[in-house]
Amino acid sequence: MKRLPLITHSLFAELVDQCRSEPRNPELWPLSGSIVTVPVGDQAHWYFQKSRRTTSGKYQQREYIGPVGDQGLAAKVAAFEAAKAGYNGRMEIISTLKSSGVAAPTGKLANLLLGLHEAGVLERALVVGTIAFQAYGAMLGAKFGQSAFHTLDVDMTQAQTISLAVEKNLSVPLLEVLTSLDETFREVPGMDPRTPPVSYINQYKIRLDVLMPFSGPGRGPIHSKRLGSHGQPQRVLDYLVVDPVESILLVGGGAPTHIPNPAHFALHKLIVSQRRNPIEAAKKRKDLLQAQQLIELLLEDDPDALRSAYKDLKGRGPKWNTYFKEGVLALVSVGIKRAFAEICEKDW
Repeated sequence: MKRLPLITHSLFAELVDQCRSEPRNPELWPLSGSIVTVPVGDQAHWYFQKSRRTTSGKYQQREYIGPVGDQGLAAKVAAFEAAKAGYNGRMEIISTLKSSGVAAPTGKLANLLLGLHEAGVLERALVVGTIAFQAYGAMLGAKFGQSAFHTLDVDMTQAQTISLAVEKNLSVPLLEVLTSLDETFREVPGMDPRTPPVSYINQYKIRLDVLMPFSGPGRGPIHSKRLGSHGQPQRVLDYLVVDPVESILLVGGGAPTHIPNPAHFALHKLIVSQRRNPIEAAKKRKDLLQAQQLIELLLEDDPDALRSAYKDLKGRGPKWNTYFKEGVLALVSVGIKRAFAEICEKDW
C-alpha cells in the first residue's frame, strides 16, 4: 500500500465537493448524453442523444424534445447545458485522477455503474465487494495493490441508515433497468428454480448480485423494494452495513453512492475469508489481501475506527470472534498481528 500524493488526494476532495453541490433536477436528461439540433424542413428541432455507454443495442438512440423556437423548452435545454458543463469538468478531474494512478472501474463495468447511477439505483444502494474496496483508495488517499481490484461483479445491498436526497423505492424492477442499459442482461437461476432470482448477468459475464442483511433461521431470497429485486440473505452482512459512508465512484462525472465503513469492511473480509469453501481459495486470498492493505492504512490514520469495529464484532458471539482471529493469523503481516493483539487486549 502506497500513499497518493496530497495534490491527488485533494483533487478527489474537490470532486466530492462538486458532486455534492450539483443540484438534483429530475427533469434534466442524463448528463452522459447530449442535446443536438437537427434541421427538419425550414425549422430546427432539439433531440436528446443518449450516450453509447448507457444505450442498449447497436445504434445510438435519440429522443425528440421539440422545436428550437419553443421558449419553455429553451429554458430546460439551457439548464441541461449548464449542468453538462459541470459534468464535463468533473470528467476532467476523474481523468486526471486516473492518470495519477487512482484505481477506477473501467470498460463495460464502468458503463454499467454509470447507467445504474443515472437510473437512480446507486443512490439508494450500498455497494459492497471489490467495487467498494476500489473506492477506498481515492477516498482515503491510498494506492492499493492492483491484484486486489480485478472483478466483473457488482455486489450491492441496502442499509436502513442510508439517507440521501432521494428516499423512495425503485419504481421499476431492477432487471428492467439492467436490460435498458444492456439488452443481454438476464436472470441467473438459483439452485431451486421456484425461488426468485437474486443475480443478473450479461453476455460479457458482468454480474450483479443483490445481497440482503440477515440473521436468524435459514430462509430464501428477501425482497428489497428499495432496489427493485430480491436479494440473497447473508448472515454476516448485518455487520458490514453498520455506519456506511458516502463516496464517489469514478465513472462519468462522478457517481455518488454509499460503501461500507472501511474498518467494518476490513474486519468483515477477515471473517468472510475463513468461511469460504476450499474451492474458493482464490477469493480467500483476495479477501485477505484487501483486508491487510486496508488495515495497514487504518492503523496509521484511524486506529480508533478499528477498535470500534472490533468492539462491535466482539459482541456478536464466539463464532464471529473465532473467524476473526483465524483471519488475523492468516495475514502475512506480523505488524498487523501485533497491533491487533494490542487492540483486542485481554481478548486476544
